[in-house]
Parts: sequence; structure tokens; C-alpha cells
Amino acid sequence: MAKTCISLPQIFTLESLKFSSANNILDHVINLLWEGCKSKGVLKYDVSCAQNKIVKGKYDFIVNWNEHRHFTKRPAPKINSCNHQFEESCFNFNKLDDKEILCKVDIDENIESTYISMMKDANLRSIVAVNYCPLSEPHVLIVPSPSSCLNQRLTLEVLQLALSFIAASGNPDMRIVFNSLCSYASVNHLHLHAYKVEGTLPMESSAVKHIAKSCFILTDYPVSGFVFELQTDTVQLAEDVWALIEILQCDDIPHNMFITFGDPCLKNSEIVDPAYVPDPTIRVCVWPVISQQQFEINNPTAVFRPASCELGGHILLHDIKHFETITEEEIVNNLKSRTVEPHVFNGLVSRVRNKLG
Repeated sequence: MAKTCISLPQIFTLESLKFSSANNILDHVINLLWEGCKSKGVLKYDVSCAQNKIVKGKYDFIVNWNEHRHFTKRPAPKINSCNHQFEESCFNFNKLDDKEILCKVDIDENIESTYISMMKDANLRSIVAVNYCPLSEPHVLIVPSPSSCLNQRLTLEVLQLALSFIAASGNPDMRIVFNSLCSYASVNHLHLHAYKVEGTLPMESSAVKHIAKSCFILTDYPVSGFVFELQTDTVQLAEDVWALIEILQCDDIPHNMFITFGDPCLKNSEIVDPAYVPDPTIRVCVWPVISQQQFEINNPTAVFRPASCELGGHILLHDIKHFETITEEEIVNNLKSRTVEPHVFNGLVSRVRNKLG
């Protein structure tokens, strides 16, 4: 059976970013395919019943209440290494029903704009699948080359795919997230989540300090983390992010990644007119964190478990009482509990600075 295939340009420059849903084919096609999947009853629940609110304060966290997702999503596997090998006997995305697969997607270095086609034989291509336990409409999984049976470890090529995907979407509400093993990845088969949330998340404008090239660190945020920004093109950005990811994988440090549109990362020496409204760029935030196992031992009564969404400032709750009463202080303290020791983070900063030069 033929599937829609979306071919994305390999390179997006800062100047080529466009924020007009009317002119962005990718966003339009994903929305149409999602609605078709929804009408066939593939989803486990009606995500439109979920509620969102802003917890006013220093960070203005967006809090989401979804009573269904917590009880229907796959639990994160209890394994002890971020580099655990793929296991065919466990659930993986080669076992998806065909109706859960929305389309194929790939990067084509020979095109300059998104191209749509129909293909029958595309086994080696990446897929976009519906997340049947969604956070929003739409909420999809990007699964790079599923037949290759890759474990849940980022690669440089996958970073390039993720950056091309969000740039091609042209939608400021689009976010792409990655959870490593030992940091709330629910399936050990390489995948990322792409979903939408309306509003501005705190890490999209948080203050930063410049380290090297496109790399910065958060300076006033509950969890120590790295921020990379699109300064030239997405290929260079992916290479800079990969410099950190490679270190984290080598040292077996759990990590979470959040890709979004946000403010330019202004260096400390730059003084901006208060009336200045910056054009958005792509921000990639990566947090090295303590393992989910250690977090749960330290925080047995935590009201939420911080993975990529929560670290980015989108707090997911399943209990309506907690949704109604949660405070910024509770959120901040819970997020802080995932921070690695200062000497670990500072060591990573030094190594990334040396690697990027």
C-alpha cells in the first residue's frame, strides 16, 4: 500500500525560517493525516478533554492535566544504561499496526523546499507515527529507519532530521523532544516526539551564558542545562549539539532534549533596547540529569516525573487535585531534583568548550 512520503531539505538557514502555517506543507499534511487517524479510532482517548493553565510566577510554567495518558502510556523500562542494546523481544515500532503510521519522512540534500510524494517501497525511510496516547493534537512519533532496529541513542543524522522537521513545520507551537534511556524513554527503539503546545515555555527565553560557537548554558533556571541556537544553518547546529550528545553517551549520563522556537541567546556583553522584539530562532536544550531510578528513590511522592516536556516547562499531571493546587515552588523543587552534581555539569561544560574550540 502506498504511503505519503515527505522529503525535507537538509539545510535550513536562519534567514529561511518561515512562520506561516498557510505556506508550510509539512504542518498541513501532518494535521490532515492526524485527523484521518483520529476519525478511524486509533487514539486511546479524546485529547481535547485535557486542560492547560499557566502557574504565574518567575517562570510561568504551563501545566497540563490529562487523566488518561498516565494510565495508558507504556511505562519506562527499568534498565541501568543509556546505551542498552535494542531487544527484538520487547515492544518496538516495527510492531505498529499500519493504521498507526501516518507517513514516511526523509532528508533530501538536493531539494530546497518540502516535497510530497506517494511511495510503495520505502522500508529504509523514517516514519511518522501517531502517538496513540497523545499530549496534544497532533502528537506524533518520528522513528528513524525503524527496520534498522536502532536503540534509543541519538545520532548526528537523527539530530539533522529533527531540526529539518521543526524548521519545515514553520509552526511556533511545534516542539520536538527526546528522552534517553534511564530518563523516561518508554521504548528502547530510536524515536522522538513531535507535538504542539500553545504559549511560551520558560526555557524559550531563559537567560544564558555563552560557552562556544552556538553553545550556551542556562544561568537562571531550575535545572542546569545546555542551550544551542540556530546561528547559521541546521547542519552546523546539529554538529554542535552532537559534540555534547557524544560525551553524554560515552559517559553513560542520562539526558533529555527539547527542540523549540525561542529567543536568540544573547551573549552577556550584548545590551538590547527594551523595546526590541527579537525574531525567533531554533533553540535546542539538553539537560544531563540523574537517572529516573535515582530520582524516584530520592522523591517517592513526587507529583510528576520530570522528563523532556517538564524540563522544558510543560508540566504534565494526571491528578486533577494536583492540577488545581500545584505551586511554582513545588514545580521548581521537583525539577531541581533531577540536576546532576555541580562538578559533573562543570566538567561537561569544560569538555564541550574544548571540543567546539
